[in-house]
Amino acid sequence: MARVAVEPISLSEFVASVIRLGGGGFETEPMMRLLSEARVFDRDVTPYVREDPEGGYTRTLIHRTPEFEILALTWPKGSTTPIHDHAGQRCWMVAHSGVFVVEDYRQIAGTREPGYAVVEKIATLPNITVGMPDFRYESDRDIHKVSVAPGCEGAVSLHVYAKPYTSCLIFDDAARTARSMRSDTYSPF
Repeated sequence: MARVAVEPISLSEFVASVIRLGGGGFETEPMMRLLSEARVFDRDVTPYVREDPEGGYTRTLIHRTPEFEILALTWPKGSTTPIHDHAGQRCWMVAHSGVFVVEDYRQIAGTREPGYAVVEKIATLPNITVGMPDFRYESDRDIHKVSVAPGCEGAVSLHVYAKPYTSCLIFDDAARTARSMRSDTYSPF
């Protein structure tokens, strides 16, 4: 999806737009369009940018309802997620700043429960930048790993999850296992 040049919007306008899309059932294409066209003012995202003293990425809650949540993720240089799923929920991500690499995996053995699980990498999406949304839900794209691109000093991304979830599976491809991991968030307010 090509980036359309638009004027930045406030975070409250962005949240209101997501709420409106939720009324339509969070259809994929309208959400992708919003994320590719809506650039949120840096000043509105800054209160949600949170450094982890241990150098990992952080997940900061912006807005939550029973139907969806919006998070800002802060990524220091070199940070990466484990290989993970989204507990069967839909996830949209867009870079607010920085550059990302997303690696797609598929499960080739085991079940979607903790225990034995074998995954294999099927694709790498490099150079995901501002205005290039990514969607995760379909069975062939729901297991993945997100990293800050090499050479990038850090990044911030905005995520919409429909519905909110509190844990997901993380996969250890070397050990051929999956385990449940809490998906904790921080709220600055």
